Amino acid sequence: MRASSPAAVSDAVSDLRDLRLALIANWPSLLTELLGKPARRTARQWRWNRRGSLSAVVSGTKLGTWFDHEAGTGGGPLELIARERGGDWQDAADWARRWLGMPAWDPARPRPAAAAAASTSAAADQPPDPAAAWEAQLRYYAHRAATITWESAGPADPAHGYLERKGVRPHGIRMESGDVLVVPLVDLDGTIHTLQRIYEDGTKRFLSGGAKAGHFTPIGGPLADAATILVCEGWATGATAHEATGLPVVAAMDAGNLKRVAPVLRDRYPSARLVILADNDTKPGRVDNPGVTAAIAAARAAGALVAIPPEPGDLNDLAAAQGLEAVREIIAAAAPPPRPLPTYALASLELVGARALLEDRIADFMAEVAAYWTADPLEAELAPQPGPPDWAVLAAAEAVHGAACS
Repeated sequence: MRASSPAAVSDAVSDLRDLRLALIANWPSLLTELLGKPARRTARQWRWNRRGSLSAVVSGTKLGTWFDHEAGTGGGPLELIARERGGDWQDAADWARRWLGMPAWDPARPRPAAAAAASTSAAADQPPDPAAAWEAQLRYYAHRAATITWESAGPADPAHGYLERKGVRPHGIRMESGDVLVVPLVDLDGTIHTLQRIYEDGTKRFLSGGAKAGHFTPIGGPLADAATILVCEGWATGATAHEATGLPVVAAMDAGNLKRVAPVLRDRYPSARLVILADNDTKPGRVDNPGVTAAIAAARAAGALVAIPPEPGDLNDLAAAQGLEAVREIIAAAAPPPRPLPTYALASLELVGARALLEDRIADFMAEVAAYWTADPLEAELAPQPGPPDWAVLAAAEAVHGAACS
C-alpha cells in the first residue's frame, strides 16, 4: 500500500481543523441536533441527563468541548458526533460536512486561499494573546459557516410557525432543513459575518464566536437612497415596522448593538433621517428600562430620533394588540431623545465637615446682609474718600517744582 504524501496528510489535517472550527461556530445548534434540549443551562455550560452528567462548554476558550462524567469520556464536536451517531471519525466528518452544507472532502480539490491563510496565520503571525487568536479564528469560521449556511438554505416558508405567530412575512430570510429560519447579519457592503437561527418555538441562537457587534439585518428597500431609515432590536420588530411604513429597516438584533449600528449608519448616510425604535421593557417592580435606555443612547450617539411604544413590549406586540396603524402613529411621532440629566461632582467633605462649612458660609452672608441694612447712607456719602497714594503725591510735587525752576 502506497504511503500518503506529507502534503496530502497536511491537507487532511487542515481540512479536519477547518471542519472542527466550523462545527464549533455552530456548536449550540449541533448540541441541540444531537442531544436535544438541555436539562440545565448556564452562560458557560449546558447539561443533559437526569443529574446533568453530560456537560458541554458553550463559551470561553474551551468552547466546543464536552464531557460525560458517568462514562468518563469527552472530546470535541467530531467525537460527540461519532458517539451519538455511531461509526468512526471519518463517518463523523462526512456527516458533519453534510449537516453544515459543505461538499465532501476531496484530496485533489485545492483548499480555498482564505482558509489556507487562516490555517497558517497562527504559526506565522501568532498574536501574543492566545485568547485573542482563538476569538479571531472563531470569527473567521463563523463567517465561513454563515456564508455556507446562507447559500445552501432555501426560501423561508410564509406559513412557518414563528412567522405566523408574529404576523409578518419572510422579507427575504431563508430556511434550512428542520424548518429553521436563517437570518444573516451583514455589514454596509453586504458581507455576511454571522447569522441567527430562529426555531419554530421562538428559540434564537447566534453562531458561536460570530462578529455581531456593528453588523445588522436589513429589511426592505436599499439604504443608499433612503430619506428615512428605521433602526430596531429584533428581526420581527423590524419586519412589523417595514410592513407598517414601507420604510427600510435595520435590525441590530439586540439592545446592546443599537449604539454600535446607529453611528455606522450615520457615517455612511449623513443626510438620512434615522429613527431608533425602542423596546419598552417596563415591568412591574422594575426600576430600569434597558430597551428604552439603549435606544436613547443610540439616538444621542447618531443624532437620531427615537420612537417608544406607550405600553410594555416592542412594536410587534403593539401591532398584535392594536394593528399596524398604531405602529405608524408611534413612528410618525418620533422625537429627539431627551437631553441628558446634568451630573455633579461627588462630595469631597464628610457630613460633619460639610455642615460646618455651610454654617460658616451662611453666617458670613447674614453678617453682610445685616451690615448693609444698618449702614447710614449719609455717612457713606460724607465719609472722606481715600486720597492718592504717597508715591503719586511726591511725583506730582517734583513735577511742579521742576516746572517752577525752569
